Amino acid sequence: MSGKTFSANLTYNVVGALLPIATSLGTVPFYIHQIGLARYGVVTITWVLLGYFGFLDFGLSRASANALAKLGHGSSRDRSPVLVTAFCCNLSLGLAGGLLLYAVGHVVLLHIVKIPDSLMVETRHAYPWMAAMLPLGMLSGVSTGALESREKFLMSNVLSSFGTIGGQIIPLICAYVIGPSLDVVIPATLLVRLVTVALAYAIVIKIEWPISLFDVSLDWVRKLFGYGSWVTVSSLLNPLFDTSNQLIIGAMLGAASVAIYSVPMNLAQRSQIFATSLSRTLFPRNSRSSHDDAVDVTRRATITLLYGFGMVCGPGILLCGPFLRLWIGRHFAVSSEPVAQILMFGAWTNGVAFLPYGFLQARGKPHVTAIVGVAEIVPFFLVLWFLTTRLGLPGAALAWTLRVTANCIVLHLLSGCIPDRPWRVLPAVLLMAGSLLIVRVVPMSTVATLILAVCLSLAFAILAMILDPIARGLVLQTTRRFGVLRTTALSQHDSV
Repeated sequence: MSGKTFSANLTYNVVGALLPIATSLGTVPFYIHQIGLARYGVVTITWVLLGYFGFLDFGLSRASANALAKLGHGSSRDRSPVLVTAFCCNLSLGLAGGLLLYAVGHVVLLHIVKIPDSLMVETRHAYPWMAAMLPLGMLSGVSTGALESREKFLMSNVLSSFGTIGGQIIPLICAYVIGPSLDVVIPATLLVRLVTVALAYAIVIKIEWPISLFDVSLDWVRKLFGYGSWVTVSSLLNPLFDTSNQLIIGAMLGAASVAIYSVPMNLAQRSQIFATSLSRTLFPRNSRSSHDDAVDVTRRATITLLYGFGMVCGPGILLCGPFLRLWIGRHFAVSSEPVAQILMFGAWTNGVAFLPYGFLQARGKPHVTAIVGVAEIVPFFLVLWFLTTRLGLPGAALAWTLRVTANCIVLHLLSGCIPDRPWRVLPAVLLMAGSLLIVRVVPMSTVATLILAVCLSLAFAILAMILDPIARGLVLQTTRRFGVLRTTALSQHDSV
């Protein structure tokens, strides 16, 4: 893949992630205003359960993406058995998983989470629609992997953005037009997801044609499950780690507290767009490259991400309080501000961890990420229970942040992708830790906070220019290109 193509694919992934996030940021206050905190908490727990039960694809989406990436632009005869086998397996597993989710989720929502009595009836009516989303979500993973294995990142992101943006706006419109009820919002979301999956498969079939459902291969079933069995462990643990705190908060403090926690958690996770985009873009390349080339590109990308993502998360720690007050309201921000500050630090370390995580899976070592996840289970839940009991919502945020930070360090060690000059990492760590410490112990006005955030962003930018060859090269390349354009424009003006 040429540098120009790689940059274009990365841009598609970043823009494709930004658009849904902007839509979500714009719609969340309207959702909370129209359907209320309790209903929004139930919707949040629904997404938690869907994410958790996503493990039921047994890693086949990731396995098929890896296999198709290795096949590259091979013939349809080579690729069709992988696609059809993954599709049929995920469809079968998704239908079975939907039934299981219906049974388990019914118990969680109606008997464990503290839902107000006034919402019990509509929650019961809406839940079958919630369970029906699981098979569609599992099928979308196969279509996305097929498109990205051919480096069709633009098309993949157009479809993803359509589904996510439509899934935010259309249910909200229905809530205003028809009524602020869960049995209106959830079916509308399902309809958007159904249309998106149908469009995605229509495009995949056109690109991969000829393709036949009779291409199901038992040999590929064994290969995909062999790779995917280890991915399954990570797929099971990642949503468990990321969302179990919300389930615990719902059980201990009620559905409204889940909404107070989930809004900053969603902000933190969605701030990772550049990290996830960079990891997605590198995955097919690292699947095909030699080991040394894959290590080298991941090391260089880590330094770039440390400072580039730090320019977002460092100021984000400082500004999340004023942002929440402006975005949702002062009363909401009082409870969610300390949670958001802690989670933004965790978002930074978790984003950096995406690179060695993706590297290990691209190199055919999903067992390493799975073993690391298993080793974290007991320590995490002990720390989560202890800190949530002692500190409430900020304690749950701290437990998540400590886990993802430790995970980042361990994955870099095991992958061998630690930057060859580790001292380049230290300034970024000090800046991030300092911003969190300052915002927690030093009272500041909004103006002072804004000034400090700008200074922090500049510090990250300057350090990136000094310590990151990729960032320095991009700036010099952009400067030269601007100089050439300016010279050409002047020449044309003089000739006129």
